[in-house]
Amino acid sequence: MIGFQFDPKFAIRGLHYDYSNGWLMKIDNMANIQLNTVHVGREPIKNRNDVIDLHRGLHIAPGYLRDNMFQLNDLFSTPQACILSDILQYFRENDISFHPRYLCDDVSQAARIVHTGSHLMGMGGRIHTSINNDISKYLDPAPKLVEYLENLRKAGKKTFLMTNSTLPFIDIGMRYLTSCPDWRDLFDCVIVSARKPDFYHSRRPFRRTREPTWDAVTSFEKGEVYQGGNLNDFSRLTHWSGQRVLYFGDHIYSDLGAIIHELADEINIRNTASYRHTLSWLLRLEQLLKEAQSYDARKRPEGLDGVIEAWRAERACIRLELKIVFNRHFGSVFRTHNNPTFFANKIRKFADIYTSTIGNLNNIPLDYVFFPNRTYLPHERVVESLIESGKVGQPF
Repeated sequence: MIGFQFDPKFAIRGLHYDYSNGWLMKIDNMANIQLNTVHVGREPIKNRNDVIDLHRGLHIAPGYLRDNMFQLNDLFSTPQACILSDILQYFRENDISFHPRYLCDDVSQAARIVHTGSHLMGMGGRIHTSINNDISKYLDPAPKLVEYLENLRKAGKKTFLMTNSTLPFIDIGMRYLTSCPDWRDLFDCVIVSARKPDFYHSRRPFRRTREPTWDAVTSFEKGEVYQGGNLNDFSRLTHWSGQRVLYFGDHIYSDLGAIIHELADEINIRNTASYRHTLSWLLRLEQLLKEAQSYDARKRPEGLDGVIEAWRAERACIRLELKIVFNRHFGSVFRTHNNPTFFANKIRKFADIYTSTIGNLNNIPLDYVFFPNRTYLPHERVVESLIESGKVGQPF
């Protein structure tokens, strides 16, 4: 297994792993399974009826979803899903007995060791060393980020950086990102080793990092770096709280401003002429199917049933084509055919705004107010589409 290589084209973020059987799959916002994404190891499940029989359809019951499934939704989920599938595939091919839950637990623990170094033998934490040794492989300079932070400061806004990582690791990364050795000056407050999510409910005090003392921190000084702390003290010392604070990060369950890197690639694909043409034909084909199926059975033209069946088959092919253009195994991170994915729905539920990079916000005025798009119910769609097209005054 030490020879396994990460395949960045295999998995996507937001997949669910079934503890009971080792299936890896994508589900939508209503917990319905996208059947052609179910994999066992690195291979699609051979008998899709096994999935249907287990769940008595394609919907996963809330209790089963809560107790038997694990969602891989953070930035490191794609390599974790890849190694999980590689090991499962290896075990199956070599007739090694295993329980899928134990396999997932061990892979998750190994990932924690690589990231944090928390292990009884003191090993691990190697990912930070690897990144620091070849930082240009993992990060790109971000002049737009620097420009945006400077614009915020000029407009009188307050900014802070809070991370669970250590100061040496953050310092190397921020120097490279900002091309500025004095990157601390971009922020009014810098906090490292924050220990989120414990930060939000603990009473652990802040401490200075440059010259550690045993004194309590009674105020934050610009240019200084602090470690630890808790939310109550942070709000008390800064007087920042409530809806006037927007925290950007990559954790979709706790960050009101979500950074979703996959957005850039997905938007680029959606903007291609080929994708738009294929999607346009799918929507037109579905409209033709609706109209054809609306004929009174007694008045249907001869041969229409055969045409409908052919259109249904063509629709299935087009849907598959629109899936594999994003990822041949699991499709889009954000969509399962007609519905948002479970992952995308969590973004909509927890995040006030999401983007691929903070630098994108530099393209809009600082006083810009975002208004949510109207969500339509099926029975509202006809009238609303006429309003959007400007035909609201015409009879229909």
